Amino acid sequence: MTTSSTAAPHEARSPRGRARPAHPAAIVQLVQRRTFSAGKPRVMLIRAEPVWEGPERLPLDRGRTVRIATAVSPLAVLEAVTGHRESQAGSDELLVVLTDAEEAELGSGLLARVYQNRVYPIEPWSVVRQLFGAREIDPRLTAEGWAAEALIDAAGQGDWPKVPGAMLSRDTALARLAVTRLSTSAHRLNVDSLDLHAFLAWSLAPGASERLAVLGGQERRGLTKWLTDPDRAGESAGALSALFALFDAGRGTDTAPMGLVCSALWGPDAPSSADRARGRAEQVFNATWLDDSAFAVFGTQTQSYVRALLLSRTAAVDSPDGADPYAVLDRAETLIRQFGAEEAAGSSTLLPSGLQARFGAVAQALTRCVPADASKPPSEPRIHALADAVRRLDDHVLTGWGSSRDSVVRIRMAQRLVQWLAQGEEACFATAAQAVNLHIGEYGWVDLATGHIHDGDSAHPELSSAYSALHAAVHARRHAVDEAFAARLADEVASDSEPAEALVVESFARRVLAPVVKASRNGAHPLLFLLLDGASAAIAADLAEQLRARAWVEHDPVIDVPGPPHRRAMTSALPSLTTVSRGSLFAGELVELGQGEERSRFVGHQFWNGAAVRLFHKAGLRGEAGTPLGTELTEALADPGTHVAVVVNTIDDRLREDRPVSNWQLDELLGVAELLASARINGRAVVITSDHGHIIDRESAKVAAPDALSARHRTGSTPTKAGEVALAGRRVVAPGQRIVALWDSTARYGNRQAGYHGGAALAEVAIPVLAFVPRGATAPKGWRELGPQRPQWWSLEADGYVTALAERRPSVKATPAKRRASAAVLRRQAEQLEAAEIASGQGALVPVTAVESPPSPASESSVASRTDQLIESLRSSDILQAQLNALPRKEDFASIGAAVRALVEAHGILPVSAVAEEAGKRPARAAGFAATLQRVLNYDQVEVLTLVDSGRSLRLDLEQLRQQFGLRDTPGTPK
Repeated sequence: MTTSSTAAPHEARSPRGRARPAHPAAIVQLVQRRTFSAGKPRVMLIRAEPVWEGPERLPLDRGRTVRIATAVSPLAVLEAVTGHRESQAGSDELLVVLTDAEEAELGSGLLARVYQNRVYPIEPWSVVRQLFGAREIDPRLTAEGWAAEALIDAAGQGDWPKVPGAMLSRDTALARLAVTRLSTSAHRLNVDSLDLHAFLAWSLAPGASERLAVLGGQERRGLTKWLTDPDRAGESAGALSALFALFDAGRGTDTAPMGLVCSALWGPDAPSSADRARGRAEQVFNATWLDDSAFAVFGTQTQSYVRALLLSRTAAVDSPDGADPYAVLDRAETLIRQFGAEEAAGSSTLLPSGLQARFGAVAQALTRCVPADASKPPSEPRIHALADAVRRLDDHVLTGWGSSRDSVVRIRMAQRLVQWLAQGEEACFATAAQAVNLHIGEYGWVDLATGHIHDGDSAHPELSSAYSALHAAVHARRHAVDEAFAARLADEVASDSEPAEALVVESFARRVLAPVVKASRNGAHPLLFLLLDGASAAIAADLAEQLRARAWVEHDPVIDVPGPPHRRAMTSALPSLTTVSRGSLFAGELVELGQGEERSRFVGHQFWNGAAVRLFHKAGLRGEAGTPLGTELTEALADPGTHVAVVVNTIDDRLREDRPVSNWQLDELLGVAELLASARINGRAVVITSDHGHIIDRESAKVAAPDALSARHRTGSTPTKAGEVALAGRRVVAPGQRIVALWDSTARYGNRQAGYHGGAALAEVAIPVLAFVPRGATAPKGWRELGPQRPQWWSLEADGYVTALAERRPSVKATPAKRRASAAVLRRQAEQLEAAEIASGQGALVPVTAVESPPSPASESSVASRTDQLIESLRSSDILQAQLNALPRKEDFASIGAAVRALVEAHGILPVSAVAEEAGKRPARAAGFAATLQRVLNYDQVEVLTLVDSGRSLRLDLEQLRQQFGLRDTPGTPK
């Protein structure tokens, strides 16, 4: 039988070759476009793979359906046609048979029984149009001959998402194809971000290479050509070409590591000697069309991706796609060694090789900073060189991750110690009380930094030796300080001549705690007093920084001494033991007490004026299972009429162990985090102190002492030896009011343990006093808010600034024991020192002779110029001028600038009257001028300048000032 039907022009006779899978949309499209007349065959043959996983029937228009059958051979086709004809006699149901047989195989007899006597091929682009719901197709897409079959095959049994317009563009179709073909179960690509970062992430997912490898040759080449097209990928085109070249070379899993290699070899800092290593790397890509620009962009963008991957690891245990950035870095380091690219990698800001090189540079610069003679300060050029090396280290990405973070902390501590050494020689105090205050304001910070570097660092072999040399230089300076302090202490104890205003442990409760209790009325400002047994000034400095970071505001709680506010310290009882010094604190007099007597003596003081005061020791601190604090303690904290004192023994207990702890976290101190949380909720003012400090064991030597009473003091039955001082007088709580104590921190009488107390070193005798209220809460009456209490040399913002300060601060050597000044001279020196402290606003940071010796003009201008830069930047700010113009009453910049300068030089806080005076305003205008200042500086309602201390002081937020007025960075000003 011959066929009489004629195919449409675009529907050529069934081609030879592989049959395509049949998509439901293709079947529906072919069937609905035809008319099946009555009496004509209702079976249609479609050339396709004889596989069907869709529904048995597909819906057509006008309520019709079509049944789908498959036939793997001409005989099967005959059976399907015959079976339908017999079973559906008199029915209008249509049957489509999917067969991969050619018309010639079927024969004219069989074809005569089917619709139009032929086998209909699937027309690819027509199907694609149907799948996407488009009316037209971008000619650039149809020019991609391979794409139609790929799009139909990738669609499987479903449709593609419909295109928003009438036109199916090439980019839309191929983006969806790329996502479908290349996505893995572990990483799904996104049609909106098929950039290098996306494919780097994809390359690290399991199965990526396999997904690309299974594509047909034409489809793989076509997809990669489109993905790397400059019109689509822009400047990343070459980088994407490099990535897919690695897949073609069978190195798909090395794409990210090779990108990091490229960042080193083709980066801006790559050495000229890198040519040979570049050649070895290019051989891996096996792509002669890639140029230097492609490799450079590939490297730069891979660096950016790995940085982002590292950041994702800080936000979660695993990055979203499960990629491990450290594995990438390790593999890159292996490749670096294979290519001989170590020198180029040393300049990298991401590769571990670059980090090692920077650690080495810091170690060398640090070693050069340490003077051979400990009495000599480091030279300024070497301090600058160290600062430059640390800045380069900070530029490396890995300094913020893993163990490198701790190493960088140690390096910064070492840098601070170098800046401290640059200040000149030691012993800038005239009395023991001044030394105790200076220890809180400066030497305690030295001890804090020293604790960080003592144990060395494994980040680089040269760091440990650099730390060792620095530690020796710092120890020599601190050793001299302790020796001078011991001599002053012995003199003052013997003469009972400490200044009346000096804070001592036995007067602490009366002078500091009692005013808070007395001022508390109707539950306002109840007190939480924490005694951290054994906490040193170094520990207190660290804990205070942690409290500030947790939105606690520090105050000066001493209200009976004139002068500027600052962090306070007190002198322990002697010897500096718990039973003596803590007993004296709780008893309010010099006495030795056991723990059992402390509570009754403390709560029974008359200066509480009958207020409810409770003291809790370790047993009352612990709660039952599921409760953070003891029941009675919890109830007391919840009662605003009860003032609560708590002894925390964690630090002192740890001293008895083998391994010392140089720095503590608040959360490590038993119950402290919970106590502070309760204080915040219940509006309590918090005072934190200790009963004595301690020294950390640093390779100490045991000294024979048959009359030893503790690890650091003895009865004194034999004469004093090197490292000892005899203490005799009223403040010595011992038989005969006399002991011999060690001041040398490297000596001990007893067996080795983590730390010791009982001696006469500053770290043992100086007791820190901290006072805080929650941010936003009002402080107890008389308390004055404190700005940052870090010493000037602690700042790492401006190298050279500390050197300039050091040049302004000639040192005062301690008077030798045989030529000590008279008490009257010492008192006069103390008064001079206090005047210098008031003038500087820095606490006890200015030596006695600074009052008598004016600073050199050169060094003074070096410091002043930095503040001048800030003021000039503010003067030229358009925002500031607009703020001045908006004032209802004219105010010139001179007064505004003078006020800002005064606040900056006072580290951000000054009394309102002092600010007005500096600005040339009358006292009666002080409050009004403060309001004007706030109106000018608080641009856009941001609190740059605020009233604190119940409206008596002004606080300037220097960082907000910079941001709000767009000021240039001024390195010498505090941040």
